[in-house]
Amino acid sequence: MKISNKKKVMNHMIFQLTVFVLLLVTIITLRFFDYYLLSILFVFITLLVLLYGKLKNRFVFEYENSGEILSIKSYQWLSRCKKPRFEMPHRKILNIEIKEGFLKKYLVILFSGSSGKVLRTDIDITFCNENQVNLLFKDITKNMTMKDDELISGRR
Repeated sequence: MKISNKKKVMNHMIFQLTVFVLLLVTIITLRFFDYYLLSILFVFITLLVLLYGKLKNRFVFEYENSGEILSIKSYQWLSRCKKPRFEMPHRKILNIEIKEGFLKKYLVILFSGSSGKVLRTDIDITFCNENQVNLLFKDITKNMTMKDDELISGRR
């Protein structure tokens, strides 16, 4: 199963960059016609747009589950990084949960490391819609329950 939010992030970033350029053109035009007070207002609005963009971050999220390995790529929109941020066999995953913060949403994965310690990783899934988040959660938990069933049947 594959889940990706690349198209949604790309559309959002193009919209945000367009708004930013329009605000800059408006500021320059207002300065040219000597409307300094209005241009200061638009500078403030432009800074708010930039702050919103910084808070939302622009993470592309790609999930792939092919057999035994769970692979998650999470990278900045402009970086185009293709190496997986998280790659783990299903049998090492202990628990998953979705945490929501202020303008952010994270997939929290607890897994056992090579030394036996329980490790945690937080992956930004802010731009995934509810359907994608539900599919992701169901797919990972389904594989976790299959792992538990195999352990139980292996003990018999």
